[in-house]
Amino acid sequence: MRALFLSFAALAFACGPLPFTTEMKGEAVIQGSPLGQFFNVFPPLSGFANLDFDQNQDFKNNDATRAMVKTMKVTSLTLRIVSPPSQDFSFLESLEFAVKSGDLEEKVASKTAIDRLGLAAPNPTLKLDVVNVDLAAFVHAPTMSIITRGTGHQPAQETRLEATVKFQVGL
Repeated sequence: MRALFLSFAALAFACGPLPFTTEMKGEAVIQGSPLGQFFNVFPPLSGFANLDFDQNQDFKNNDATRAMVKTMKVTSLTLRIVSPPSQDFSFLESLEFAVKSGDLEEKVASKTAIDRLGLAAPNPTLKLDVVNVDLAAFVHAPTMSIITRGTGHQPAQETRLEATVKFQVGL
């Protein structure tokens, strides 16, 4: 029994720290227009510029720093309409999220034909298709941001959106 316990303990320590998850949120406002004018520039999301994972609570809870990150991947990315509750996603055609550091950029999630998905009010949530890409090099860089690109038509009223990005972090 003791030998089994020692073997298990040695195996557990040999594997290193366990991976953990962390989550970030950002918000954007799309100006409304009764004319529904076409747009091809999606507004930036507050909270996604100059990300500092050393200040992230989940990193602190796991005694981790960005320098320790061996792998980091987006596991989910959602966009929810916060207000007005009557707004749906029929105004949005396509959306792409990417991480950026200096001249380096990597797509992490996207969705097309959003206006045809039938995501009805109130407060619908859009789940984007995540790209399986390792972001460790971006986390180690001096600065990292999450940027968005999108196309669609302005909604009739000002619309506030909330994005939630979940990461799996390996040390």
